[in-house]
Amino acid sequence: MRIRSCHLPAAWRRLRPHGRRLLSTAPLVHLAPRVREALRNGEPVVALESTIISHGMPYPQNVETAREVEQIVAAHGSTAATVALIDGRIHVGLSDHELLRLGRGDEPVVKTSRRDMAAVLSQRLLGATTVAGTMLAAHLAGIPVFATGGIGGVHRGAETTMDVSADLTELGRTPVAVVCAGAKSILDLPKTLEFLETQGVPVVAYGDSAEFPAFFSAHSGLQAPWNLQRPDQVARLIRTSAELGLQNGMVVAVPVPGEHAETSAKIEQAIDAALAESTELGIKGKQATPFLLKRVAERTRGASLATNIALVKNNARVASQVAASLAIMGGCRPRQYSTRAASGQGIRNSAKTDQRPLLVVGCAAVDITAQVDSQQCPTWVPATSQPGAVFTSVGGVGQNIARAAHFLGANVALIAAVANDAHGAAVRAELHALGMDTRFLQLLDGSARTAIYNAVHGPDGDLIAAVADMHINGLLAPQQIEEAVAELNPCVVGLDANPSVLAIATTLTCANRAQACVVYEPTSAAKCTNALRALSFIKRSNAMADVRGLIHIVTPNALELQHMAEAALELALVETAPPAATVDEIAEAQYSLDSSVIRDMLTLFPLFPAVVVKLGAKGAAVVSPSPKNAARPIIRHIPPLKPCLVENSNGAGDSMVGAILAQLHRRQTLLTPDSRLNLAPSDIDAVVGRAQRAAVMSIESVRAVNDQLCADTLDKD
Repeated sequence: MRIRSCHLPAAWRRLRPHGRRLLSTAPLVHLAPRVREALRNGEPVVALESTIISHGMPYPQNVETAREVEQIVAAHGSTAATVALIDGRIHVGLSDHELLRLGRGDEPVVKTSRRDMAAVLSQRLLGATTVAGTMLAAHLAGIPVFATGGIGGVHRGAETTMDVSADLTELGRTPVAVVCAGAKSILDLPKTLEFLETQGVPVVAYGDSAEFPAFFSAHSGLQAPWNLQRPDQVARLIRTSAELGLQNGMVVAVPVPGEHAETSAKIEQAIDAALAESTELGIKGKQATPFLLKRVAERTRGASLATNIALVKNNARVASQVAASLAIMGGCRPRQYSTRAASGQGIRNSAKTDQRPLLVVGCAAVDITAQVDSQQCPTWVPATSQPGAVFTSVGGVGQNIARAAHFLGANVALIAAVANDAHGAAVRAELHALGMDTRFLQLLDGSARTAIYNAVHGPDGDLIAAVADMHINGLLAPQQIEEAVAELNPCVVGLDANPSVLAIATTLTCANRAQACVVYEPTSAAKCTNALRALSFIKRSNAMADVRGLIHIVTPNALELQHMAEAALELALVETAPPAATVDEIAEAQYSLDSSVIRDMLTLFPLFPAVVVKLGAKGAAVVSPSPKNAARPIIRHIPPLKPCLVENSNGAGDSMVGAILAQLHRRQTLLTPDSRLNLAPSDIDAVVGRAQRAAVMSIESVRAVNDQLCADTLDKD
């Protein structure tokens, strides 16, 4: 109850190890709505300091740079959270008005480190956080990645003055990764690295060189203990440190962009002169750094300021990519949910354990389906009640797909989020009774509700209207997915569009590492672009250089296909739509297919090796690479199969996708060593043709997935 009264996001309640301290400090911390929402959803957030605004740069460059840095963080997949102390609270995420308050100089701004926090808050002063102050605030908010210009360090002459920045001791006791351009070159860099070693702080040189950067210069002549080249490597380091329970931070030192390296010699000369001047004037303590940076900027006629801005932006880019990679991995917090849906559940078919399993990630729901009685009411009459029957069953796109594949003999595990309520219990009990692997169902407490799909079907079996309560699907934890893929090592992963973009991105990157074939079911026109947004997120976060082929097969209907093609172009995942002449030429040969379908299939072909378009009563359309030339698409039409009767159209597409997955699972080896789909066009056509039989059986049943579905039915003539 105390947590609820403080309005803490779920991410705070999961923090380790200072959960108790968070309860006492929460009234003093204000999360901007966008930051609160991102943390609640497990999305990447990057903390930013504010001393660089108030003391590091002149106005208006300081505010302009702050805005641009936040935009850079957003452009690479994360939410920016600039930190400051305002009106007696720690603000994590600032409005534009608050940035201006810090930057204009109209009122005094206190440079706030750890030692100053309580004083500034209690006296309701305006405070700009240093590296140490920002680390503390970021940790309280549950933000593990922080971007800044450079860290403080051991000052020159510290052997007599004992002038050592609080940044270094904060790094030794607060688990936040600081992405920076190293320590400022006005400091004693060898002693700074020695002090960090004593504090147990990992120092990582980021990029091609292991040399520790010196803020304005990429070169210090000193080697960092560690050298990592990619955001995912840094993210893995952060996560492993958290899993070990280590309480120290780490330094990720990024060299200044190369185009600014030529000014470094001039800046170093200016630094030496400014140091001599500060000594002569007796400037010490927290006034020293702002004075030195100001004098260096004056002596270099602005060259140092331009370099400072460039390196801050570059650090923000790297930090955003690291935070995004960390989020894709599931973050660095311990799980607070059960990996087993209930005690004793999680059954596998022992006859199938010699095979790599099929993993399905998506929605499990309760379907409440109303079917109008066609004999008593042959036509649908709106705005009144009509006789019929109401059925309750376990559904959800992911569950339907997994169920169909399970009936067809595949060794299936399902990942889905369900609530600890009556509907969630019904889902768990039924899947357990079927013998499906339910170990990775994520059980949520609190206000979460198990997903419900409430549909009304007319006398002819077609859908009239539906209401979908699917909020819980966005709560599926990426960490749950990563652990399942690591443990199961699936050969095929089926994915629907219900999970969050972050969860989908995690699924794709984990499946890629496992060399698993990925099949994406777009689910609905409203959700179908989620996978494309996930690919864009992966690309922007630099988690993978090339996202083409991360999804091997997509199974949209014609409307979903159109939305996906438009999104692929808008997100620059594909370069251009095919020429009209090419579309017309194929349309003449494939007269049974609409030219718009052909156009959209060709648009998506560079991104997805196989596109299977479900056309309902018209069958299916398929595009996949030519065996002789992988860059050349081949489009085919798969004729439809006719049902004997129509009972229910809901679930036909899911059953078809489940049948595709089951057949792929039989083959086990589906990808080449370089992760390309290793299926000839004839193989894909045969799979799709047989899968249509599962769809027909679904249409002939009142259930979304026909209970009579079995492997033999796919092979019948």
